Amino acid sequence: MSLSRRVGIILNRKNVGAVDRRITLFCADGKHELRARGTQKLASKLAGSLEPLTLVELTVAKGRTSGQITGSSILDSFKKIRSNMARIAGAALLASAVDSLVHGRLDERTPYRRIRESFVLLGRSLTNREVYLAVAYGLWNLVSSLGFHPPIEQLILRPSARRLVAVLLEGEYRSVPRIRCSLITARECVEMAMGFAQQCADREFPAATFFRRILDANRRSAHSSA
Repeated sequence: MSLSRRVGIILNRKNVGAVDRRITLFCADGKHELRARGTQKLASKLAGSLEPLTLVELTVAKGRTSGQITGSSILDSFKKIRSNMARIAGAALLASAVDSLVHGRLDERTPYRRIRESFVLLGRSLTNREVYLAVAYGLWNLVSSLGFHPPIEQLILRPSARRLVAVLLEGEYRSVPRIRCSLITARECVEMAMGFAQQCADREFPAATFFRRILDANRRSAHSSA
């Protein structure tokens, strides 16, 4: 039996039949659909380490139609992201975007690296504005690194938002927390990125509505408590 190891972020999982699951894994070399046998069973040893939005190292056996997961270890469960609904919504949106835009193998590691960096930024985000910036960084750099060229001048009318996109596309994620912009500008930047990315994918991202609802609820809550 031919075995290989893969490190990546679990984008989603779906039940297959009565006992198996299909795991979608995003790695540096692209997106992989893998089968996890018996992981719907309560006694499964693998099930707990195959949660969506988790960085894992998998042992994969080559199957006739798809790889079979035979072992799994969690490298990062992104606890800081999971502790906050806005961060969870942001990570879910990024995972949804990757799943919709990436098909099979990638020629370079940049898309994967940018999404990993976005998850780091989300884990450090304390406000809605910071969540918007983390998600905007991920979305704009994802579409750009996949070869899509956003017409910034046409998509975004306000100069402040255009300048923000230009800074984000420089790909320096460590500088993102130091960016000074308003909440409105950060939100506009995300909305335009979502719109363009969905246009590129020719479909609406399943997590887009959830992301908007959670961030809007946070904003209303902040206003009412002010």
